[in-house]
Amino acid sequence: MKKLFENKYITIAARIILGAVFMYASFDKMAHPEAFANIIDNYHLLPYQLVNGLAIFLPWLELITGLLLITGTWVRASLMIYTALLVVFIIALSQALLRGLDISCGCFSVNPSSTSEVWLRIIEDIILLAVSILMLKYSPIDKKNLTENNNLINQTN
Repeated sequence: MKKLFENKYITIAARIILGAVFMYASFDKMAHPEAFANIIDNYHLLPYQLVNGLAIFLPWLELITGLLLITGTWVRASLMIYTALLVVFIIALSQALLRGLDISCGCFSVNPSSTSEVWLRIIEDIILLAVSILMLKYSPIDKKNLTENNNLINQTN
């Protein structure tokens, strides 16, 4: 795996795929925040007072994180956010599945009639999570920039 993710072209392709998934997932949620708030509330995880704020904030976080990954800006930080969000999504989907909640996951569409198999979304998220973690662990992304920044900081002190 290490050799695979040390390849510059594999890393770029993985960044673009991960970023595109999050960006695509954000569009319908941003266009319909009320419907997305209802979907979040259906998970029965958060107090209702937090649902509306999350319905507005989360799609923008997904969009910006995806955009940063695609453009190659702040990649390590973006991957950390990406990884954390995927863990939260997997936990939310898993608890809904285990509790037998019959809900639309809200992953890519806020249309309540767009049903998706929750277990399939969990598997997809686990695959994305594995790629994200492998990139964080093995990819040389930002290591050059990190070294240059440390040298610049040391020179100014």
